[in-house]
This record gives sequence, structure tokens and C-alpha cells, in this order.
Amino acid sequence: MSGDYIGESLKEKRNIIIGRAEDVVINQVSNILLRIKGKVSQKAWRKLLNIAEGLDKDGTYAPAINAVRGAFENNHPYIQFLEIIAKKSPSCRKKLIMNFFLNAVFKGRKKREEFSLKNNTPQPFFFVISPTMKCNLHCLGCYAGNYPRKDKLSYEIIDRILKDAKTMGIYFVTVSGGEPFFRDDLMELFARHNDIYFQVFTNGTLIDTKLAQKISQLGNIAPVISCEGFEQETDHRRGKGTFKRICKAMDNLKEAGVIFGFSTVPAAYNYSTLLKEEYYEFLVKKGTLFGWLFQYIPIGFRPSPELMLTPEQRVTLYERIKEIRNRYPLFIADFWNDGPYVKGCLAGARTDSGYFHINSNGDIEPCVFAHFAVDNILDIYNRGGHLWDALNSDFFKEIRNGQPWNENHQMPCMIIDNPQCLRDVVKKTHPYPTHEGAESIIEDPMLTKHLDNYSKGLRNILKERDLLNPQPERKSVAI
Repeated sequence: MSGDYIGESLKEKRNIIIGRAEDVVINQVSNILLRIKGKVSQKAWRKLLNIAEGLDKDGTYAPAINAVRGAFENNHPYIQFLEIIAKKSPSCRKKLIMNFFLNAVFKGRKKREEFSLKNNTPQPFFFVISPTMKCNLHCLGCYAGNYPRKDKLSYEIIDRILKDAKTMGIYFVTVSGGEPFFRDDLMELFARHNDIYFQVFTNGTLIDTKLAQKISQLGNIAPVISCEGFEQETDHRRGKGTFKRICKAMDNLKEAGVIFGFSTVPAAYNYSTLLKEEYYEFLVKKGTLFGWLFQYIPIGFRPSPELMLTPEQRVTLYERIKEIRNRYPLFIADFWNDGPYVKGCLAGARTDSGYFHINSNGDIEPCVFAHFAVDNILDIYNRGGHLWDALNSDFFKEIRNGQPWNENHQMPCMIIDNPQCLRDVVKKTHPYPTHEGAESIIEDPMLTKHLDNYSKGLRNILKERDLLNPQPERKSVAI
């Protein structure tokens, strides 16, 4: 028996022992978190952070851990999260800890690294899937408004996609659309894959008390309800009566003990409302724990550059959001302006924080807002392939090779912040547009001129306000 063989055998056994020890620690931490009923003591906080640092051996999550420590030291509102979550349903608390933090973040990372090394693929943290583009609303400027309404992703195909995802080490999946809850089999898929944590973007109008209770019982679903401000702004975009319906949906989820969030599209019609503290007070009272801001992009249904915020408005709103983060137990993520936290663009299945999108037709897009593809999951499966086969296409590789698109991570986007980059990638790799009119974002003279001027204006305003290459604020939890 060779010395090399013995050495490798001992190394393998050592890794197994370490892995088992980590599992014991993780399970102990899980039990501690699940038993929390009220305010968390300083001693408990320090212990949890020390354990997290011990598990994070290579420092991947050090910025997030340090941000939480900073929040604790400064008595930040974010430290109320554990106390709030302790009041949620047992299933929701358990699945947040087991599925998201353990499976997706800690255990999933090692699995993603090993899979990547073996198969020569990138390591995206998550992906977005749109099981349907059918919807009961007709929202102004909907990014998905021009997709075909015929859904081609069967239950069996989605089930296979989720199995492939877990093989890759992905245990966090975002579900979008269309209105996801139009699918009658969606809850069955969530139950079947009860080791995945699902974030579901929904207009909220179908969440009655019965559905809220089902979501609560499963526990591995975090609905994200679209809300554009108060009644005037929400109904302006989503139709009369929508605001009252989503308020009822929030009440149903809160009553059922569900962890849920909100999604808002900053645009010309709601800018002034999004600057008001009252909006975020409202969201906290309704029970939301987190939320997403997605800048309006002129794609999809009747693209209109006039709906975009001006560069000055975008920067002013972000400065306001940073203030709000320090006042409320409401985690707000800005998909564009928080680029410094994730080192720029996430598109094209980028390793670490990156992702990709599978639309209801099966097309595999680099980003929810970049409607181009070279692969379709149905074609891949028909030829006996797997989900990860799409991640090393020339299209995706060219995107990853170009990242970050800008040395200033507050200008991360290849679509609106660095529009020439998307044009160059499409020209070089020849992807097909995934719906009628998708190519207008790179070909329509009116849109291209507007985006060129927008990106120049954004750089200038960031420079004027001395915000080029800013460091993430310590008090906010990074994502």
C-alpha cells in the first residue's frame, strides 16, 4: 500500500470527521434558534456569531457576519429580527434555519464548490424560475408582459430542474412569473422539495386565508408581495382595488405566522412616496421582514423610458433607503444600488452570489431583465443533458468574463448602467431574443440613446456626491 494512498485515505477520514463535527454544531445552533421565544441576550448573540465565524473557515461570509456584529454593537433595529421570527409559525422558523441558512448558505457552499471542481462549472448561489407567465393583472411596464402565455414547463420538468439544482448544491430558488400561484401544482412541488427554500414573487391577490395556512404549514416558502407604495401608486400600476387586496393578503400571512416580504419598482409615479418614512412604517406594521427594490427598466410590456427614475432620483432614493435601514427592522435590498455588497452584476450564473433565469418557455436567460438565451432546458433534457450544461455556453461565459462591468459597483448593470456591454455581448455571441420585442433594449434608437445618456448622468451624479466606489455601510446586513 503506497504512502500516497494512505495519506489520501487519512485526509478523507479527517474531512468526514470534521464534517460530522460541523453537523453536530449546526444542529445545536438550530435547536438554540428554534427555542428562542423572546429577546435574545448579549451572551447568546456573541455565541452565535462566534459559531458562525468558526463555520466560515475561508471567510466567505465574513462581511455579513461582521455586519451583524456591528448591528448588535450599535443596537441596530436588525437585531430585532430573531425576536420577530420567534413569533412566526414553527414550520416557517424551522425551514428558514434548516433550508436557507444551513442547506443553502453553509452546507450548500461546500457542495457547490465540490460540484464545480468536478464538472468545471461556475457556482451560482440561486436561480429564478418562472413556472407560468399567466397573470390576473395587467401592470403598467411589466417586465414579463411580452412573454408568451403558453407554459411549457410541466410538473415533471420543474421537478427535474429542482433535482438538478440540488445536485449542484443550490437550495435557494426564487419563483417569479406571471403569477406563480396560478399553477395548481406549485404547492405540491414546494412540498416535494421540502429541503429547498423558495422565495416567491407574487402580486398577492390569490393569497386567501386557506393558501396562507398552507404556506405556513409547509414553511419553506417566503412570499414577496408586489406593492408600489400606497393605494394611489399601487392601483395606478396594478389596477383599481389591488392595494386593498394585497393588504388583505399581508394580513392573512401575518396571521398565519408566515415570513414574507415586499417588492417595489421605483419609478416616476411613486418616487416621492418611496422617500417617505410612512411607507416603510406601513410595511413593518403589515408584517413584512424584508423587501426588494427593482429599478424600472424599459423592457417587456410597452417599454417607456419616461417611467425610469432620473440618475439623481435613483441616488437620492438610495441614500434615503440607507437611512431607513437604520431605523426599522426591515431588511431592504436594492438590486442595483447594493452592487458594492456583491461586487457588481450577478448575471450569467456568476460564482458566489450569482444567478440565472429559466422562463416559462424553458429559455435559460442570464438575468430576469436580459431577455436573451442560447439554451432551452427542454432541448437540454431531450438530448439527455442536465441543467448545468447551460452554464458554460459562450453567451454566459462572455458575460462572466466581462464582470464587473464597471469599476464602480454602484453601476453594476449591463443593461442600464453600462448599456454598451450588453450590446457587445449579444453581438459577439448571437443569442436569440426570448420574446417578441426583446431586442428593442439594444436596437431601438430611442431606448439606446436614453440609456446612454442615463448611464453618463448616473456616473456624473455619483462623482458629484463623492459616491464612486463606496464601501458598504457597516450597520446594514450584506446579502
